[in-house]
Amino acid sequence: MRLSARLTLLFTVFSLVILVPAHAALAFSDVPRSYWDMPQIRFVAITHTWMHDYGRTLFKPRSIETRSFLGRTLVTVYAPNESIDPSIHFPDLSDNDPFYRYANVAVKLGWMHPYAQGKWAGNAPVRTFAFDKAIILAMGTLAKPVAGLASIHQANGTPYKVSDTFPHEQLARWLGLHYDHGDDSLDLQSRTRMKRDEVAYSLWAALNLPSWQIDNAQKFDNVKLPVASSIVQRITSYALNQVGYPYIWSGEWNAVSPPGYCCGYQPQGGFDCSGFVWWVLKKNEGGYNAAQFRTYRGWPLPQRSSYEIAEFTRTKLTWAQLKPGNVMTFSSNGSKRWQDVTHVGIYLGNGWMMHSTDGGPQLQWVGDGYYRDNFVWGRAL
Repeated sequence: MRLSARLTLLFTVFSLVILVPAHAALAFSDVPRSYWDMPQIRFVAITHTWMHDYGRTLFKPRSIETRSFLGRTLVTVYAPNESIDPSIHFPDLSDNDPFYRYANVAVKLGWMHPYAQGKWAGNAPVRTFAFDKAIILAMGTLAKPVAGLASIHQANGTPYKVSDTFPHEQLARWLGLHYDHGDDSLDLQSRTRMKRDEVAYSLWAALNLPSWQIDNAQKFDNVKLPVASSIVQRITSYALNQVGYPYIWSGEWNAVSPPGYCCGYQPQGGFDCSGFVWWVLKKNEGGYNAAQFRTYRGWPLPQRSSYEIAEFTRTKLTWAQLKPGNVMTFSSNGSKRWQDVTHVGIYLGNGWMMHSTDGGPQLQWVGDGYYRDNFVWGRAL
């Protein structure tokens, strides 16, 4: 055997003996194989080293993510060659600090913002609403949907007032960037301090979105709703501003169920689909403290489940008869029977609906596609 062939064989054997075990060692001792998002953690911190923040053996999945770690991760993934802005400095972060470049670029690009007095606050926790803004902007393909959602308006140009983070939270929830846990107590609120396992899942989800889903986000480029009465405007505004709560099975409150509540328990604020309809539209009666806003007394809506809401509809509205504030019912099998209704939402007009699904309350286009095809009937007062 020639020397070159021998060397090749020796190198191959060496690789099998040394390199493969070394790669196998790139597993974290604090993340068991059965961990709920082990594949996502492996993707962002082993296959890639974007979140390789605590060395080769620890990931610290339940630790709170910090601003410095998030800034470094996002810049490394989405803007690795972006130059710094020499005019941006932080009183609590030296220009020589290893995190300075990442903090500078994240602020320069508008993904993250300094704290009071211009501080970077690198050890501060990352809350869900801030993470949503950072990653949606970092993705770089959603500028028009963000602008459209920020300027939701009526046909006469009257704007709806939404929070500064509404566009990013809406898109993050609609795109499925947050994991819907089987244990509802683990789901993310708007102001939850995000743990590293949640960040890993969201980053993986953002990087693996199918192109058609990104393309479909163009629906949000221009959200124009009908000119509405003052009461319908209040309903619409209130519904829009529930974005940020998680989907909670049987959830119908914005907080933990009160002591002694008759009708089930929820571990934190959030809504399922019919619970969301109750929260926004339900009249305050029978001991139920529904959402209260001035000059709106709510619906006398005694049914709680989706199919009951459909079953006890007195006048079944066709698609053409729908008006803003009506309840919409849907079946997942295309049936037109109340027994098969599995989902409900609130019609806003012009083909738009607010509902609660995976990810919690969110704005949804229903003018065509799945929801249009599976519409059963609408319900008014």
